[in-house]
Amino acid sequence: MSTDQEKQKRAAQIISKSWQDALDQGIETELIASTALSASLSALVKTTGKDATIRIMKRLMDAVKDGRFDH
Repeated sequence: MSTDQEKQKRAAQIISKSWQDALDQGIETELIASTALSASLSALVKTTGKDATIRIMKRLMDAVKDGRFDH
């Protein structure tokens, strides 16, 4: 069985390929990103509930403010 780290790496590879496929089809980055975020949030709410999703989003907002995604 794969470790969580291996699963996360594979998921990132799959998502990156899908993202590139969408770009290659002329879909704008902002649209891809907002769609991916919406799908992710829906899945989180379904699996962890609204309160946990809000906590996750607050941590992500702080990370954005701190520049952790500026690369």
